[in-house]
Amino acid sequence: MKNLTPKYVLFALLTMALFACNKSLEPYVDSPQVYFFERATDLLKTRITNKSYSFLKVPSSILMDTVKIKVKTMGFPKDYDRVVRGKMIAEGSTAVEGTNFDFINGIVKAGAVEGYLYVLLYRTSDIKTKTVQLNLSIAETSDFKPGVVEDNFFTVLWSDNLVKPANWEGGLGLINFFGTYSTAKYRFIIDILGVSDFALQQSARVPLAPGEYSFAMMTDLKNRMKEALVAYNNTHATPLTDENGLLVTFPN
Repeated sequence: MKNLTPKYVLFALLTMALFACNKSLEPYVDSPQVYFFERATDLLKTRITNKSYSFLKVPSSILMDTVKIKVKTMGFPKDYDRVVRGKMIAEGSTAVEGTNFDFINGIVKAGAVEGYLYVLLYRTSDIKTKTVQLNLSIAETSDFKPGVVEDNFFTVLWSDNLVKPANWEGGLGLINFFGTYSTAKYRFIIDILGVSDFALQQSARVPLAPGEYSFAMMTDLKNRMKEALVAYNNTHATPLTDENGLLVTFPN
């Protein structure tokens, strides 16, 4: 077999290069997607996967309220508002759609890549004695498909009683300052401090955001609660006891 001449080799290489260039210039097809984007304020922007709500903290005349869940889009921004909605995951959910809640249209505004998904919560009679749970994911709409798999699950809990704050447990949770949760303890905290939400600063290297509490601030609140508990127990025949029959205490 004869060796290929240089000009044929060059022609073959040019043909291959042209084919590769044409292939790489295939038009990009935008496929807008959206995913949950609730994040903590720490340096790692830790994923938040649940929210809690209590109707007990609002006037009795309020019979419904809306929970907002932050979302983020994938793909190019658009010059018009886009709709994002949730859908219930039956497994693990105790809330009933149409009775305890409804999904309503959330919006990603024109030119934006972030927006909010909305869940309308109802103040029904059954939640006076129990907490209901909704597990949800992103529903496909004409504007979006579900995006990141790891961020396609969220939980909302609500009641017409006190609901355990979502940030009570964990290494950076309220448990470090207030100890084991109980409804009686939480109600005592609210009565003494006049505060029901304690957003914790996630890192000393991140400045406090409005409404956040630093480690030093939470330590001060813990000490105030310990003093209040001593005062309560000294002025009542029976020490403060929770709904489980256990004495209410706070960490040292």
